[in-house]
Amino acid sequence: MKIFISHKDVDSDVATQINKYLSSRGIQTYLDVLDNSVSGSGKKLTQHLMRQLNQCTHLMTILSKDTRYSWWVPFEIGMASQRRFPIANYLVEGVSLPSFLEYWPRLKRLSDLDKYIIAIHKPEVELNKSFEYKGLEYSDQFHKYLKSIL
Repeated sequence: MKIFISHKDVDSDVATQINKYLSSRGIQTYLDVLDNSVSGSGKKLTQHLMRQLNQCTHLMTILSKDTRYSWWVPFEIGMASQRRFPIANYLVEGVSLPSFLEYWPRLKRLSDLDKYIIAIHKPEVELNKSFEYKGLEYSDQFHKYLKSIL
């Protein structure tokens, strides 16, 4: 399990704080501000981010009022959605979400990360038993479970 932390550059402090919190609890993450190999733009950067996303299993987005000015966060959400990643949004105070982002669980404070960690450690088998809807994919079950404990 490895979590890709997606954020706009102005939210790097929040992303770094979340990264430290998760890492201190043994969760592997990818955060581009810690990646010295990130350079350039265009095709090279796109390929790099795609490689990193392909090495992850979950996506956490940091959403603030500035995210609407990002090209990369929607790109990363789209890639993760296509791969059926479990996605969670961490909301920076004062942000309101467009309706298409309200589907995924919303974390609003650092203490919500503990519930997120519980959800990512809950085995897929347990999630399957927890829900009566047998046709739900793992990511859908994860979203439903995390929402239920938030």
